[in-house]
Formats: sequence, C-alpha cells, structure tokens
Amino acid sequence: MNARLLLCVVILLSGCPRVEGVDVSAAREFYRQPTSVQQKTFRQHSLEDQLGLFFFGNQVRHPPAIYLADCFALNGAPAVELLRSKLEVANDDLTVRDIVTLLATIDEMGQYDVAGDDRLMLALKTRAAQMKDKGWRDLAQEYIAKIGHERSERAGVAPECGRLNLR
Repeated sequence: MNARLLLCVVILLSGCPRVEGVDVSAAREFYRQPTSVQQKTFRQHSLEDQLGLFFFGNQVRHPPAIYLADCFALNGAPAVELLRSKLEVANDDLTVRDIVTLLATIDEMGQYDVAGDDRLMLALKTRAAQMKDKGWRDLAQEYIAKIGHERSERAGVAPECGRLNLR
C-alpha cells in the first residue's frame, strides 16, 4: 500500500466518531429522524441504549441532543444506578459532563433525590474535580452546585418523551 493511500485511510478512520458501547450506525439512524420522533421513541429503547444514544447525541452530533435529557431523566432511580456505575469507570471529560448533566436533570425533575445521596454527590464532586478541560470542569461543577436547589415546575412531566418501553 502506498504512503498516500495509507495516510488517507488513517485520516478517515481517525475521523470516525466513536462513543464506547454505542452502535454508531443505529445512533445515526435514530438521529436522522425528526426531533419530535426522537423524543417520542427514545424511551422505547433499553436504558443502556438510551444512555448510549444520549452520549452519541451530545459528544458526536451537532447541534447536541441535550433535549433528550428530560426523556432520560424520567427513568428515575434505575437511571441513577446506571449513571453511578458509568461514573465509576468514566475516563473522559465528555462522559463525565454528560453524566453530571443527566443527574442534575433527574434531580431537577424530581425523579430521584440526587442531592440526598451523599455517596453519589461525593463521587460527582470528586470526578468533576479530576476533569482535564477547565471549561467542562467549571460547567460540571456549576451543575453539581445546583443539584438540590432547582426543581422544575413540571417535575416528572415530559409529554414530548412518549411512553416507557416495558420490555
């Protein structure tokens, strides 16, 4: 293989978006749908797949799919447990940022008392302090500081998010 072709292959492969544990082709297919359809069908996916779609939508896709945070938050305590486990192994700033965003949204919507979970709050603060990028670290710490202090008037209500898949 000549050097020029090899360089092209390396550039193409390095430019492919990757989010650990996410089926990129399925995520792209999901995001080809109109936003309203994404919101209505998001919760029909497994909790793990919802999280993967959220990560992909906020770490790869532009503009980011922050609008799915409310839909994910409706999962309450089971979502918190999944996020807690992901936080323990998260090794990049964007994943930590997204976990903080989701936990702050869950708390704001009254789906789980994140502020009252001392172990989780300590883990969040510790992990956010370790973030390398100052901008993302400052944002994460700002969101963490708001946990427990901002409750939405539409707590637990997000009709745009459709129904939960009970499988």
